Amino acid sequence: MVPRSLPKYSQEFRDDAVDLLMRTKRSVPEVARDLNVSVASLRNWYKDRVSKKKPKRPPATISQTPVLADQVESPEEKVRRLERELRKAHRRIEGLEEDREILKKAAAFFVKESE
Repeated sequence: MVPRSLPKYSQEFRDDAVDLLMRTKRSVPEVARDLNVSVASLRNWYKDRVSKKKPKRPPATISQTPVLADQVESPEEKVRRLERELRKAHRRIEGLEEDREILKKAAAFFVKESE
């Protein structure tokens, strides 16, 4: 059996994936599926990020802004991140639209069959 090589993800991609996980209220499996990475990889990246943060901070309240020094991004980085997220969202929307069309055709087929 030939060993399968594991995909290599850039540190920027890993950081963006963890940022997405931390910014949203979505679960690790949901974010991993959307990014097409394994749940274990995303979980490990998250654990690495959390373990690097030495000082424990109290949980943020609504009135506090949750911007930490390591999460500040330049305008160019923000544009690149948002463009990546937009491309992913467009791909997901296209897939969902295709699924909807397939379901419409299937429903029409079964209506004809039942008549």
